Amino acid sequence: MAVENSPRVTASLLGCFLVGAPAHALHAHFEESDLTHLMSITKPKLVFCNGHNYTRVEKSLASIGLDAQIVVLDSAEAEQIVFSPVASEEKYQPPYLGDSDKTVAAIVCSSGTTNLPKAVCVSHAQLIAPYVRVNGIGVETFLCFSSLYWGSAFQMLMLALFNGGTRITTAKTFSPGFAGDLIAKYQVTTIFTPPPMLADLVEHWEANRLRFPSLRIVGTGGCALPDALRKRADALLRPEGRVFLGYSMSEFGGIIALDMEPRVNSVGTLATNVTARIVAEDGTVLGANEEGEIQASYPHRFIGYYGNEQETAHFFTPDGFIKTGDIGRFDDDGFLYITDRKKSMIRYQNFQIAPAQLEAVIVELTGVKQAVVVGQPDPKISSNDLATALVVVSKGHSVSEEEIVAHVDASVPDYKRLRGGVFIVESLPRTGNDKIDRRQATKLARGLSQLC
Repeated sequence: MAVENSPRVTASLLGCFLVGAPAHALHAHFEESDLTHLMSITKPKLVFCNGHNYTRVEKSLASIGLDAQIVVLDSAEAEQIVFSPVASEEKYQPPYLGDSDKTVAAIVCSSGTTNLPKAVCVSHAQLIAPYVRVNGIGVETFLCFSSLYWGSAFQMLMLALFNGGTRITTAKTFSPGFAGDLIAKYQVTTIFTPPPMLADLVEHWEANRLRFPSLRIVGTGGCALPDALRKRADALLRPEGRVFLGYSMSEFGGIIALDMEPRVNSVGTLATNVTARIVAEDGTVLGANEEGEIQASYPHRFIGYYGNEQETAHFFTPDGFIKTGDIGRFDDDGFLYITDRKKSMIRYQNFQIAPAQLEAVIVELTGVKQAVVVGQPDPKISSNDLATALVVVSKGHSVSEEEIVAHVDASVPDYKRLRGGVFIVESLPRTGNDKIDRRQATKLARGLSQLC
């Protein structure tokens, strides 16, 4: 399903669920190379797409030798073939599909922020169990710009379906002004937005002195949420609303932790039925305030990566916990803190540097809107990475590279300094659903470094 959001997408997806056809969700604006990579894994027999990406889909299928049927959802043909009444809808009985823990409902993509995305199999149980009864969720009006390519779109869909909510669906791309128009027009109560998109919203709301009294829940996650941004957002949402930060991953199928009780820099406490631990590199289970890899377990276990048994086996520990690849710690009260992605850690002189820590320091500066820190090869010592920052400055503000370097130097130990430099950029590269794309950011930083 390489499609933009529309009511037809939901109908098509639910149809796939009912007949037991796993729905592989792809981004509607993927280039041909991305489509080819992912469809070569799942080898679809039927592809839903839009008119604007039909040619890319057709070429991708041809390049991997697949003779799949293509349905263009926004075409007259789709109206006749797929969405016309057939007079037997009321009598239809979906088949029994088997154990819901073992049957695949959907295939979503891993984030792709540090490596090429993998095809994540999500079971029917994983799509149902976390969303049937959720504390604090009533009959809401939901808004989420995420396409089905991203797990958050499935989460918002399931929350609406199981809790009698209304979903606002649009094929238009996100902009702060358009989002505000929808919130005001439809009295939206719940939205999901990744932190970079939240930063855009807050900046727009502050500049235009906008308030949305209907908005109770602003869910966010997927990457680090600067505490300063959270405070600004909460100030705009008071007294009825606030930001809720969640920690999840595609493979888990639901939320690992949620900050029902906010604590600075924490993603909250573990969600219902979730077990987690912090593990050192040698496999030792660590205690409170000790940092290591986060490993988690949930009754509805991850089925695996489609067509990749080796990666699936590597993803689990012998006792059934999943390796999140995230570095973090618990405090004495059971609040979880995410330090960084294991794969994005920067190594310098036998020290490990967490990019998220440096990013949090940089965005403390007034006028800094967003920042991403990546590692660049040290031309003198091959075993070293040099921390390099790409920074976006808010409109109407002036922040220099020298100011950023000086602020970081004054805030961190010597080994964490930005030895790769600082580059002011117009925008940061993002994935299909607005997360920072660290792979592309690394390439951009490398290119800018070579120009100096």
